[in-house]
Amino acid sequence: MWRISTLRRLAKQTIAAHVEGFTALSWNPRRLAHTGLYIHHTNPGSGRESIAASLGLLHALDRLQPGMGYFRPIDKTTIGGQRAAVMKRIFGFQDEEECMIGVTQNRAFELITMDKTDDLMEEIYKAFEEIRKRHDFLVVEGTSLKGWGGDVVNLNATMASMLGTSAMFFTNARGAMQGEINRSKEEWEREILESAKVSNIAFKRQKVDVLGAIVHGMPAKFVDVDALKKQFEEIHIAFAGAIPEDPLFHSLQVQDVARTLDAELLFGVQDLDTSMSTEVTNFIVATLQLSDLLKYLPNHCDPSKGSVVIADSSRSDILLSLLHLHESKSFSSVAALVLTGGQRPDEHIELLVKDQAAKGSLPVLLSPLPSFETCALLSKAEAKIGPESYRKIERAQLNFEENVNMEIITRALLEEQPIRMNPKLFIHNLFARAKVNKQHIVLPEGEEPRTVQAAGVILRRDICEITLLGNKQTIQTIAKQFRVDISQARIVDPTTAPRTEAYRDFFYETRKHKGITKEQAYDTLITDCNYYGTCMVALGDADGMVSGALNTTANTVRPALQIIKTSPSLPLVSSVLFMCLLDKILVYGDCAINSNPTSQELAAIAIQSADTATSFGIEPRVAMLSYATGNSNTGPLIQKVIDATAIAKKKRPDLLIEGPLQYDAAVNIETARTKLKGKDNPVAGKATVLIFPDLNTGNNTYKAVQQSTGAVAVGPLLQGLRKPVNDLSRGCTVTDIVTTIAMTAVQAVSFKKNVEKTSNEKIRA
Repeated sequence: MWRISTLRRLAKQTIAAHVEGFTALSWNPRRLAHTGLYIHHTNPGSGRESIAASLGLLHALDRLQPGMGYFRPIDKTTIGGQRAAVMKRIFGFQDEEECMIGVTQNRAFELITMDKTDDLMEEIYKAFEEIRKRHDFLVVEGTSLKGWGGDVVNLNATMASMLGTSAMFFTNARGAMQGEINRSKEEWEREILESAKVSNIAFKRQKVDVLGAIVHGMPAKFVDVDALKKQFEEIHIAFAGAIPEDPLFHSLQVQDVARTLDAELLFGVQDLDTSMSTEVTNFIVATLQLSDLLKYLPNHCDPSKGSVVIADSSRSDILLSLLHLHESKSFSSVAALVLTGGQRPDEHIELLVKDQAAKGSLPVLLSPLPSFETCALLSKAEAKIGPESYRKIERAQLNFEENVNMEIITRALLEEQPIRMNPKLFIHNLFARAKVNKQHIVLPEGEEPRTVQAAGVILRRDICEITLLGNKQTIQTIAKQFRVDISQARIVDPTTAPRTEAYRDFFYETRKHKGITKEQAYDTLITDCNYYGTCMVALGDADGMVSGALNTTANTVRPALQIIKTSPSLPLVSSVLFMCLLDKILVYGDCAINSNPTSQELAAIAIQSADTATSFGIEPRVAMLSYATGNSNTGPLIQKVIDATAIAKKKRPDLLIEGPLQYDAAVNIETARTKLKGKDNPVAGKATVLIFPDLNTGNNTYKAVQQSTGAVAVGPLLQGLRKPVNDLSRGCTVTDIVTTIAMTAVQAVSFKKNVEKTSNEKIRA
């Protein structure tokens, strides 16, 4: 394919000159509060129109936000069709093309048809996280994923929510016409509004902020911007502008001919505007004598545009004549000459025409194909907007500047927004955190099928190291039955393991004051794997333990209390649940362990929960819940919460803790302002950690939220022990076990950091 660096340089200089002259917009120079913007194309239509609109927005944002990047969650397979590759070359992004896309369309279809949408989202988010590290702001362009039906809207909404971006709707006016050129204005407007409404419902359902809408490719007979703006406002979508259709985007240019044929540029002045961007109106196959061709051309060429002449590479007479005539401007309506057959002109001919070709601006292209195949290929040639389409790129920028009210977009982007989190994002971050510092987790219920399957998932994803306790042959048989690869796992049988005697002695020393003998300690270890696993954690042979798929909570927690014991600073075991709502993660404590905690215990739960939230990347804003807010009521239950709040604040003045607060005042800003009579509060309305006054309230609340909203409850996670041990529900799924193992690994890293911090403080003291 031809590549001309000088063309690119000259065109960029031209575009830069135009940019200098733009004064239509007055932008606030403040840094954008948002980290990304998702472009969603609400309806199918011309790729040329959509890429022109996207180019216009990117140009505008590039001036507003230096360090901008571009990402496509799903892009086409072939490099020639990749929009990411086009954007990279137009804007000079330094990212590699493969880093600018999540997955290819082929990969997306493969995962969707296999009902592995979660895996698709994980792959997309992983790629997004990598490119986000290198940019302050990312423009994410959604996919049309043609052939997947109407669910593509929900797919885009889900991706925007997962990536934590706001959204901008682009509606293709020509696409709304659906090929019916005689549609009435009312039908056309209704189609545009319906596509926007459907998309708005899907994006709002996923809690994605929609900043506004732009209509592009508007036919001249339908241009009524004021009426369209009013209709968009009626459906509560900000209208940023309407871009009229531009015939230039649909015009075939000489560069499209070169790209279609994969042709080499033999001759021609490297001046884009007068050569490679010339519009092509028709093709003429030169099979006649030269004299007949010269008579034919004036009557069959558009003087304002250009024809492409196709001739065999042996026709040096045509080559010489057209170059000469083009230089003399006699036939300036010839846009290009295509020589077929792949054979370069004779070296004597090349020497003869080299200087002459340099004087003119007629591109001479060499097609690798014979004449018939060349003509067949050109009959299917499509107009494109590519990196070398400088006139089209410049026009896209101008059209956007002249017809879009960028202040609507920039004003929304400058507004502060809450940090959004969703279940998929939370789980992905959880796995990523676990991978950074790989920990060793022991699973006492190694002969339980769900546990074996979960171990396979953990090992396949390289999240942490795993030890399974139980009979080796039994565990391996289960793995084969479920086609699980656990070859990287350690399998330990307590009845034969060499460390069993060391664990017996340790267990005996720990519990001999309770009258236990060495024989009893040994029998306990080989008959109850929870005790064996707990000893592994206590002695540092494992970093954490997960059990409970078969055992009760008491059977899981009792060994930990006896052997690992509680933290001396806060000697209380409590629990938290991570409530994964559609747009945020809330930490609930305590919903599983302490039935009626005292004020001291409630304060300890609040501090423990705040520290747990921090270790999982959640900024702790702790709300101490009650049935009253502030001083609106009194009573023993309210007083308990007031006292607990005071104790917690005194012990940890570095934490944001407020109470008593009712649940609505804790999570809803408007309600908080009303109930606190306008008083500003760093926690009220913005709480991320919610502490319930007793187990009855906490357990019922989390189940009510879970069942009524579809929220995902992750946990419970035990806190207050010296080392991490976590309990599963006996009805847990494989996914639940995988998540709990990852959480335990992250918890283990946090415990180690706290021990190191405490040791350093003692040394300094």
